[in-house]
Amino acid sequence: MLNVYGVPLSPFVRKVHWALAHKGIEYNAIPTMPGDSSPEFRAISPLGKIPVLQDGDFSVPDSSIILRYLESKYPETPLYPQDPELAAQVCWLEEYADTNLVQACAVFFRERLINPKMMNKPTDEDAIADAQNNLIPPLLDYLESVVQEEGYFIGDALSVADLGITSAFVNAQYGGYSVDASTHPRLAAYLARAMQSPLVKDQLAKEEQMLKSFG
Repeated sequence: MLNVYGVPLSPFVRKVHWALAHKGIEYNAIPTMPGDSSPEFRAISPLGKIPVLQDGDFSVPDSSIILRYLESKYPETPLYPQDPELAAQVCWLEEYADTNLVQACAVFFRERLINPKMMNKPTDEDAIADAQNNLIPPLLDYLESVVQEEGYFIGDALSVADLGITSAFVNAQYGGYSVDASTHPRLAAYLARAMQSPLVKDQLAKEEQMLKSFG
């Protein structure tokens, strides 16, 4: 059986969990914090990052590479479109989500959940204000301009674009942030649909147990 090293509150680990669930692949979740310095973990994740997928004697880090591996090995329930142009678009949107969007959403997650409830640190309201007013608005504007009015983010089936974008916003939601439907109606409607999908709801129910331990 496959092993996935990481913690489910990571947007990148969550992506891999969703991909495996979508493809109907059983796996073991191995709790591992980012930066784990144990020799065993560094042997499969030289940068100390999560997630890492282990498949027998083979292992590979990085969520995007893991998803490509899973697609190649288990193509029956695809996450990448056959059309080359559409496939390039969903890969770009995944990259967009994994970089700037995750970084902006992480501010809310860190300052309103991790720091006060896990690290016993005060919330940095200036950092939240900067994210709210400067970091996230242009990202929302772009996503609003490309998201579909109905169905999935792009295309006619679930893709890595949906996994990456939705996962980033889950972390923002944990930090008390939500997209304003009055300024970004199509994006807000898409996220409402995504959050109600069985795939997302099942994963968030599992994460809820971890969140309860934070108080």
